[in-house]
Amino acid sequence: MFSRFIAPCVMAATLAFSAFHHSAQAQLIDRVVAVVNDEAISFRDLDARLRLALVSSNIPDTQDARKRILPQVLRKMIDERLQLQEAQKQNISLSNADIDNAVAMIEQQNGMPRGVLLPSLARQGIDPARVREQIKADMTWIRLVSRMAASQIKIGEEEVNDRLQSISERQGQREVRAAEIYLPVENPEHEAEARALGEKLLEGLRSGTPFSALARQFSRAPTSANGGLLGWVSPGMVDDEVSAILERLERGQTSELVRTSTGFVILTVLETRIVGQSVDPENSSVTLSRMVLPTPPGAPPKAELMERAVKLTQGTPNCAAFDALGAKAGAAVNRIGPTRLGELPTEMKRIVTGLRVNQVSAPIDSKEGIIVTMVCDFQESLVVTPPTAEQVRRQIEEERRDMLGRRYIRNLRRAAFIDVRM
Repeated sequence: MFSRFIAPCVMAATLAFSAFHHSAQAQLIDRVVAVVNDEAISFRDLDARLRLALVSSNIPDTQDARKRILPQVLRKMIDERLQLQEAQKQNISLSNADIDNAVAMIEQQNGMPRGVLLPSLARQGIDPARVREQIKADMTWIRLVSRMAASQIKIGEEEVNDRLQSISERQGQREVRAAEIYLPVENPEHEAEARALGEKLLEGLRSGTPFSALARQFSRAPTSANGGLLGWVSPGMVDDEVSAILERLERGQTSELVRTSTGFVILTVLETRIVGQSVDPENSSVTLSRMVLPTPPGAPPKAELMERAVKLTQGTPNCAAFDALGAKAGAAVNRIGPTRLGELPTEMKRIVTGLRVNQVSAPIDSKEGIIVTMVCDFQESLVVTPPTAEQVRRQIEEERRDMLGRRYIRNLRRAAFIDVRM
């Protein structure tokens, strides 16, 4: 099939879209900016997605910002159309309940109460239907790749045993739980725009925008549907270029923008562990900061107060800043610990479990007020627990599924008719 997607067209799209945005020429709003096989993407579609990307990433809506992110946003929209078209061919669909659950999971990952995300975006001028469209594309792709993996990936007992032997030989080595934002450079003429976008995303990360939010909006790796999550990684499981970057990062650290042989990547390390060891949560030591925001009589509705709490605390870099923020807001703030996680009350343990150091929880409505908790320190209690054969089998399946997804979308791009119009 014929494919046309070249840098001059993208630059023309950027300039024309910028002119459209500022002059608000109504006659252009339904003009087609790209055709993916037999499906059109209009100015209206692109404008809505641009605003969603800017708001989700905490990037100011300026002409310069739009010019930087438009090419990557358009390419990601094209990928999503290809994915949905392929899913339709394979008779894969999602229910509204499936999408509702995916929205709730995104809220949880970003420390937001359930039911807050879509109303919050709507107040910022984002059509909730557009958000659900993107989530539908992401989740449909996950389901499609999973179905393909079930029929194509067969893990034999010998392979599992080989991996178990490899793990035994790597006892004591470090591995990391990592996430990625990948910006491919498919044409030398795309180099500058990919670099500019990557630098803009780093600015967002430094200002507190969640890594997963940026990965969902801009990364063009299959992992974007899961907020860029790569899972547990050790040497030999990923490309040497990626492995070399991860070796230099400690827990909670994010790399600079790195040029690889195929594009640009930003990597973050969420957790680290030693091969053959695992964390015993109950005996691990945790230190917390707990903020209680009062809800006096006549205060706004609880949903609005919960949303305010998210905005107040999101992006807070550490517990010292969290404590100062609470004091300034007139909240009661107190430190808890260090104490064993197993000794915490059940509800507090539920809130804290899964949080990283310097990460805030979703707000909790209580009789005391709106409670937000931050993990200040976490000292792991490690035990030697070699993985089971079933755990190794699942890990191999996840690795193969990721490789299958990357190859699948690459083949769809190559076979598609893609026409960018301006």
